[in-house]
Amino acid sequence: MTGVRDDRVLKSKRRDFNEVICDRRLEHIQVIPLLLMYIVSLWCNNIPIGNSKHEIYTNIIEFLLSRTSKKHPEVQPRRESSTSEIPEYFKSHEFCKKFYSLIKSLAELAYQTLFNETRENTLVFDRMVADIYLKADDMKLSLLSGILSESRSKTLIKEISKVSFSHKTVQEFFAAIFISSQSVLEKCRSVQDILDMSKICEFISKMNADRMCEISNDSMSVINEDEKTRDYRTRTGREDTYNTPLYNIQEMFMSCLQEMPESENIQLCLQDFFIDRRTVDSKLLQRLLKQNKTNIKSLYINTSLTSSSLREIIDLFSLTDLSHIQKLYYSGVSEKEAEISRILFPSLQNVTLLSGTLINDEENLRENLARIQNLQYFYIVGFTLSHKILETFFNFISAQKSMKELKLRRLDCKEHGDHDCKRWNLDLSQHSTLSKLRLWLLPVRLQLNITTPSLVYVTLDDINLDKRSLLLSRDMLNIERVKLGYIEMSPGSLQNFIIVLKNLPQSLTVKMRYIRPRTAYDRVIENIRSSHTFHVIQDDWWGGVIEFKTIKPSKE
Repeated sequence: MTGVRDDRVLKSKRRDFNEVICDRRLEHIQVIPLLLMYIVSLWCNNIPIGNSKHEIYTNIIEFLLSRTSKKHPEVQPRRESSTSEIPEYFKSHEFCKKFYSLIKSLAELAYQTLFNETRENTLVFDRMVADIYLKADDMKLSLLSGILSESRSKTLIKEISKVSFSHKTVQEFFAAIFISSQSVLEKCRSVQDILDMSKICEFISKMNADRMCEISNDSMSVINEDEKTRDYRTRTGREDTYNTPLYNIQEMFMSCLQEMPESENIQLCLQDFFIDRRTVDSKLLQRLLKQNKTNIKSLYINTSLTSSSLREIIDLFSLTDLSHIQKLYYSGVSEKEAEISRILFPSLQNVTLLSGTLINDEENLRENLARIQNLQYFYIVGFTLSHKILETFFNFISAQKSMKELKLRRLDCKEHGDHDCKRWNLDLSQHSTLSKLRLWLLPVRLQLNITTPSLVYVTLDDINLDKRSLLLSRDMLNIERVKLGYIEMSPGSLQNFIIVLKNLPQSLTVKMRYIRPRTAYDRVIENIRSSHTFHVIQDDWWGGVIEFKTIKPSKE
């Protein structure tokens, strides 16, 4: 019976401990045996675990120092620290106060090894490095407590001694103690450098909230100048946000904010925001966004897999008057889009809209589009617009002459469908900076003019050109690649297109797939195969694909 009772007690204690782990969101620690052992030791000795990451690690260090001090009373601190020297967060911890001079030395060692210039040997380093910051007694206590560990190996000529902190997060905790009172951003030269500091910043947020606010403010210039940031802010199309470094920066700052006390004076600076199924209900993100309305450079909203409409998100996150925003990415479903025009701000340079029918908001759409004066990147997919707004829309695009990239897909007329509208006009001939153009599944009666000298890449898919020619001109000296897929054009128009390719002064690559009518397309393919003007790269008759490059005679 005793064994059964013991099993019940053990199961009860295990259940109680698991509840503690869940309540404090420490599940990640369960996969780190050493840290789990520390947490179990605190819990079994009735020592508070702590409610924040900083408190947990402070309690672990206090436990290690107290246990070692009792086992080895001969080890005493080199000097007593004055009360004014000890940070507030250590003042209620007897042994952290007593050995604060040791903690300071360990903090500098942790910082200098994690952030050495070469970023090599950051976790395991030579004993000689540790000896620079730790006196003999300090080293002895650090090793006895388990805060540091040492390994020795021998070669033919010497003995090598290596030192490391018990775990990387312990090293980061000590580095945070050092950084919380020091300048550190000179060590951060990129977004990745800042992300490498994420755990440290979480610790700093509790130690010194004002210092963390300064770090976030200083980091804005580093993030702005990073190539990954520039790439994201100028990119169009569907985003894999979870692999985006800027998404990770947001998660890092949300974790930092969670460690901080709630105060109006606390403001972390963030410029790129992501609202999706993982963050749409986050109070922390709401706080961050409302604090940074004048800082926001990009905004990602994806209502898919959420129960929230765009209108609810706008109200919840106070998405109004974003005066400095440059990029907007919106993806959702049609029944949630009634307020989409409210997030089309005049300062926008990059707009991606992926979804469906606009609902009861078309007049505001017209007005808000008219206020955007410097649009450079535009990608819109899947909208059915009224006849009147569709005309306004194509006129708006034709007038946006500072664009660098344009992608349009599945734009339909609400009243007339594909066939009964008057002919639309999309004139891009005056767009002097447009380099990338992709159009697919557009209205049948669209009149295209893409004789744009700046164009480099052109892709057209599922468009009926009928008897109209796909106009390329000899002035298009930058064109490098043209892709045509499922295009319907008259035999004469297709033949004219091939003639223009021959007359262009530069070489370019062309890929065509299933041009209709097929009989005319097959004749053109045969001519391409036999012509010395073209070099065939891919030839798949069954797949209806041919890729070729125009050959220009040598100037020698």
